[in-house]
Amino acid sequence: MSKKPNFIVIGSMKSGTTTLCHLIKQHPDVFVSAPKELEFFCKDEIYAKGFDWYTSMFTDAKNKAAIGEGSTSYTKAPLFPNVPERIARHLPDARLIYIVRHPLERAESHWMHRVQHGDVRTFKKMLREYPNLIDTSRYWTQIQLYRKYFGDDKILVLFFEDLKKNPEMVLEKCFTFLRVDPGVRLANPAERLNVTRKSKAETDLLQRMRKTPTIDAAGRIIPPPIKNFLKERLEIHIGSRPVWDRAKRTWAISEIADEVGTFLRFYDKPVDFWDMSNI
Repeated sequence: MSKKPNFIVIGSMKSGTTTLCHLIKQHPDVFVSAPKELEFFCKDEIYAKGFDWYTSMFTDAKNKAAIGEGSTSYTKAPLFPNVPERIARHLPDARLIYIVRHPLERAESHWMHRVQHGDVRTFKKMLREYPNLIDTSRYWTQIQLYRKYFGDDKILVLFFEDLKKNPEMVLEKCFTFLRVDPGVRLANPAERLNVTRKSKAETDLLQRMRKTPTIDAAGRIIPPPIKNFLKERLEIHIGSRPVWDRAKRTWAISEIADEVGTFLRFYDKPVDFWDMSNI
């Protein structure tokens, strides 16, 4: 028999959601769907499958007390609108967990994730062309959309930095919030998953060159040292932090500074919890 979930990890992307879900599902009274990211409430083509399809993903929950999923796209407004309203319509009593991190560091990791999945735009170009890179870091804007439908007692906000520093404390908060035994201790609470690894991706130019017959033919006769030198110059190196130029950094900070301060104060963090000066 299918069961309705009673909690959802709603994001934020690249803020430790995979690690958090992996850890909390080790509690004997917690069930997390597989796959973790069902994306039912954000993607229209999945939502069209119907709520019965969604609840079927929790058939194996059996007698677990806390049943849930974790989809980071649930806090990607305005890219995915209507998500809070949809969740409230189907799961009005759900408890929501929102984990966030330094907003600009999150944007960097977001860029690296997209490049690893085939988007070969440079960091600067993606900042200019893909608003979601910054919009996802507008945490106050994102959570306000949920506060229209859910009381603050149904929303737990966590910080990636706290999860790294003191995972036991964060897990105890989660278990208490999910109304399962907070005294359960995990074997390896410091384990981190889904960390962006150092790698490379081809630029648009290199991809176009590979598809050009004359260049491709020339590539077969160019000496390997020269070919490797050129290839090195035409690849995007990812896995290390991208470089912010002064103008883009100033712009990004100006875009989010006010709401970052509001968000931190509301959730009991000092306004300098995230140091923007070192980005």
